[in-house]
Amino acid sequence: MKINEPILRTLAAAGSVRELVAQRVPAGSGFAWVLTVRVGIAEAPLERQRGGAREFKSLDAVAALVDSLGLAGMSVRFHL
Repeated sequence: MKINEPILRTLAAAGSVRELVAQRVPAGSGFAWVLTVRVGIAEAPLERQRGGAREFKSLDAVAALVDSLGLAGMSVRFHL
């Protein structure tokens, strides 16, 4: 399953999003955040328009997106 932002907005409006998880992942010389979306039993990272996981520079940026979707919240995972 591929989920980009327009698809995520549609799923959120329909009440189909079961869980959102922001996960810290290695990126370049530091870290980035990736948002994983669970719909039913399927789970996939939020993708960029050109493919590949969309990486956020800050947790605040992920939270702003989740807030703009009108969803109640998300889980956060740190991997050291």
